[in-house]
Amino acid sequence: MDIFSALQALAALAFVLGLLLGGAWLLRKYGSRIGLKTGQVSQDLKVLEWRSLDMRRKLAVVRWGEKEHLLCLAPTGDMVIASRDAPPAFKPIAPDQKSGGSTT
Repeated sequence: MDIFSALQALAALAFVLGLLLGGAWLLRKYGSRIGLKTGQVSQDLKVLEWRSLDMRRKLAVVRWGEKEHLLCLAPTGDMVIASRDAPPAFKPIAPDQKSGGSTT
């Protein structure tokens, strides 16, 4: 095997790896536009707030449906600290409804 054959094999390997990595990048960037989904997106699950306790532990308030849960997330395990019924969603009052009547 001469030096030209070795360079040709390395170039072919680099080309194939470039094609694989480029294809993976394209699927990741544009996959959702062609109908590929990584998972179902839940409309009733939301992280409302989270705070770091220290470098390894966090507190998170999660709303799921009509309930809110306070979670402690840690490397040793996650646990539910408290749960409650979720307060009703905040709905701002439109400017024309504040006065309670018409301006005429």
